[in-house]
Amino acid sequence: MVYRIEIERDLCVTCGNCVNDCDELFEIGEDDFSRLVNGEINNNNYSVKEFEDIKCGLDAAEMCPVECITVFKDDGEINN
Repeated sequence: MVYRIEIERDLCVTCGNCVNDCDELFEIGEDDFSRLVNGEINNNNYSVKEFEDIKCGLDAAEMCPVECITVFKDDGEINN
């Protein structure tokens, strides 16, 4: 089973909820927007990474006040 987390960074308000809830997966980047630890930032300014186990990632996504974090399981969206 593969999970993918995407952060639509253009929507991020840098509240820090994701980092506070799940700092092993999320961090605040040098540009002051959330990103996935060791994740890729694509041309659409999304931080993207695949995981075998998302640990607290789903909880962190649910805590986002602007809903800029999406979690996928086997290519199907499981939140938002």
